[in-house]
Amino acid sequence: MQIRFASVGFRYEREPILRDVNLEIPAGSLTVICGRTGSGKSTLLQLMAGLESPTAGTIRYKGAGETDDRILPAIPRERLAIVFQMPEAQLFAGTVQQDVGFGLEVRKVPKPNQLPRIEEALRRVGLESSEFLERSPFLLSGGEKRRVAIAGALVLEPELLILDEPTAGLDPAASRELLGILARLREQRMTIVVATHDLDSFFPLADQVVVMEKGQVAYAGGSKGLLMEATILQEAGLEFPSAARIASLLRKNGILVEAPLSVDELIESLERGNLAEPSQAADWELIEDTYRSEVVPISNRLAAPVLNQQPESSMLHRLDPRMKWFAMVSLSLACLSVANGWGVAASFALTAALFRFAKISWRRAWTFFRPVLFVFGFLFAISAVTFQNPDWSLGPIGITWQGAKLGGIGVARFLLVILLGFLFTETTTGAPLREGLEWAIRPLRKVGVPTRDISLAVSIALQFVPWILEKMGQIRKALASRGQEITGIRKWSPRQISMMVVPLMISVLTLGDELATAIESRGYNRYVERTPWYELRWTRTDTVACGITAVTAGLIGWLG
Repeated sequence: MQIRFASVGFRYEREPILRDVNLEIPAGSLTVICGRTGSGKSTLLQLMAGLESPTAGTIRYKGAGETDDRILPAIPRERLAIVFQMPEAQLFAGTVQQDVGFGLEVRKVPKPNQLPRIEEALRRVGLESSEFLERSPFLLSGGEKRRVAIAGALVLEPELLILDEPTAGLDPAASRELLGILARLREQRMTIVVATHDLDSFFPLADQVVVMEKGQVAYAGGSKGLLMEATILQEAGLEFPSAARIASLLRKNGILVEAPLSVDELIESLERGNLAEPSQAADWELIEDTYRSEVVPISNRLAAPVLNQQPESSMLHRLDPRMKWFAMVSLSLACLSVANGWGVAASFALTAALFRFAKISWRRAWTFFRPVLFVFGFLFAISAVTFQNPDWSLGPIGITWQGAKLGGIGVARFLLVILLGFLFTETTTGAPLREGLEWAIRPLRKVGVPTRDISLAVSIALQFVPWILEKMGQIRKALASRGQEITGIRKWSPRQISMMVVPLMISVLTLGDELATAIESRGYNRYVERTPWYELRWTRTDTVACGITAVTAGLIGWLG
């Protein structure tokens, strides 16, 4: 499958991630995409897989034997497959057989036809079906999980396989086995795109190397051509593969003629005695000029604007965390005390103004809010239901308007508190958050309360919510990549939520274990005074903000 990017751009809210990407992926090739963290590699892969849509430009696909280009969704999704960096986020079922066959089940492939395709997919990644079919994918090693994830992609027989950091977290043996699998798939003329930092492993395999810098393509061409352009990798924050660095030194000193891409090629060249004669050293400029012809010129590369910059902070971000804790608690209590529509309206108006002032987009707030809407909608509906003296009835079930009113106000209260908590965590990072809370509750030490434990637990809990939502988004994309394309409110149906529970819980438990290990390794001791991570500074602005918050909270309580 051939892929062509034409002036492709992508923005997340106001933040540009990709800009004016022009790129061609030849059919049957292995393309390596590299660049520092934040350069746009993963976003490029998700656009290519159809999990995100470009905000500018087009991406066209041409399959084997086709004469016309097509744009998603005109091309069937099963012809594209993506494997994410962390296999735990894309394994869903109780057995390897069920997990690998998930895409077949979604596409309603007849049951008798599924098992042979599952066994063939496992064979292609080097796993014996007799040993692995009935095993739990969650209990496999890291390398085995990665292979199962690739098998789940290959079972649909795609023309394009996309992998994000496939060797990340693998030991050397598992990495070599994975490289062997990709080499065999490449020989079968499958189009493969790999985003990676592991240039040592993938440079020798690559038909094309794409260097991403600041959301743009800084280079697209052959591996040897890139070796002749040292500044491209340096400006992109990358280093040459080890073999290339050694070979470069040997060439500069007139010792070596060839430009090997791997350690094996370098050793072989030295063993053959393929060394430069004194007269050959001067001809190296001609060889370099020949290799430079492989470079695809990219205009205005150095003049490209800095992308992926952090959103502009507001005054709310700069307030002292103690002031923000006071605002969070006082406004939450005021919102919980409202008992009529005027109080609810005033509270929502205040929250909307604070979001606007904090420069938090409604799209991001909606992403945060959406998972709880179903639960609160259900609670609202239940509060209005009655079986005695209804104002309106349908059979045995009745509804009271008074119950609906009280239920609506109760739901609104909790939604307001959630919104305020989201606003708090969006404008306050972990260290200031913890320092402010610990300062406030420090007097409780005198009566034996473990204040350090409390502040640590609260700060982690508040930061956990955005992390969980981010993980849920990753899992939904993994489901979509396997054919489970669900839109609208159905994203939060009981079936969808149940499919996300297992990988989400594994991620949460893993993170919890890592946090516990990190706390223990840093010698955490609740009885020893520690050096503050963040210096608290109360200014005149905080005093004014504190006064405004107290008046506002009192006004909401009065209206409510």
